Amino acid sequence: MLKPEIGQLINESDTVYGLVVAVAKRARDIADQAEEDHLDLPDKPINMAIDEFGAHKLKVNCDMSPDYED
Repeated sequence: MLKPEIGQLINESDTVYGLVVAVAKRARDIADQAEEDHLDLPDKPINMAIDEFGAHKLKVNCDMSPDYED
């Protein structure tokens, strides 16, 4: 798969920070699942996560509003 352009991914997310955090969390999930299942990954988890966001399999959800409980 062709790597998505970083500018395209940034434009599709609310913030650069949100994109970085979402990709990092997804990469960690991929790595953890592969380790748990004793699988060899075809690529680095970070590259796989970026590809998933680039293919629109996942979407960045940045809900930055604070939660108030009355």
